[in-house]
Amino acid sequence: MDENAVRLERIFEGIFWTDPGPVTRKTRENTASWDSLAHLNLVLSIEQEFGIALADDEVIAMTAFGAALEIVRTRLQTRSEG
Repeated sequence: MDENAVRLERIFEGIFWTDPGPVTRKTRENTASWDSLAHLNLVLSIEQEFGIALADDEVIAMTAFGAALEIVRTRLQTRSEG
């Protein structure tokens, strides 16, 4: 697992600590505590941790750990190219 995945995993663990199971398999559908407030906390935590600003469509598309990781990787790649 790369550094960005580990950092994102820590964020998910901090927000969804009450839900059992591996963090990498968490989705909105299988995580009881993933409500609108948790989603907002997730977005803000990711933006702060990685120093990025997420677009509205990225926030909406962030429905699972894998999706969040792909969004972060894409955003970081775009930032490093610019």
